Amino acid sequence: METQNFNFVGNINGHRKKLVVITPVENGGVYTNKYCPQELLTGGLGFVVAVNGENLDEFVKDCQKQMIAMEAAGVQKTLLDVHIAGLMGAVMDHLTRCGRLIFGDLLIYMDCFCLLLEADGFSEDEIGDIYPRVTRTIVELYPDYIFNTADLSPFKGSHFDFVLYNLTHK
Repeated sequence: METQNFNFVGNINGHRKKLVVITPVENGGVYTNKYCPQELLTGGLGFVVAVNGENLDEFVKDCQKQMIAMEAAGVQKTLLDVHIAGLMGAVMDHLTRCGRLIFGDLLIYMDCFCLLLEADGFSEDEIGDIYPRVTRTIVELYPDYIFNTADLSPFKGSHFDFVLYNLTHK
């Protein structure tokens, strides 16, 4: 497995920035789950190790969508607010196109969001704290539109919803 640099350029919070996302790539796929809590990938099964990712082209498109939405957000109170605006732009675009958001796709958007945060100087501890809280907020904002990955049943009230709730209430 090799590591690859992905360069994204945009006006973020009033400043022209180049964000360099560094992530493992293998067989045309990008491993995105550096900050995703394992419990969200495995359902809390401690003896299973899971990875998350997507093909290289989709990864670049997903990060670019967030960068475009960050630029459109203009200057915000905090740098985190600009990144959240980028994430929400990608989520809203997905909901508009598809009418729903599968939890696994939400995790991919969250992964891209967190890798962009890292590229913009946020610490691993900050990102680790942000990931489940922002994911929970999106689930709460769109409870009727988020579905489980395995069977497309409603996410709200599911086992994975419970796992996510526990991550945000430690």
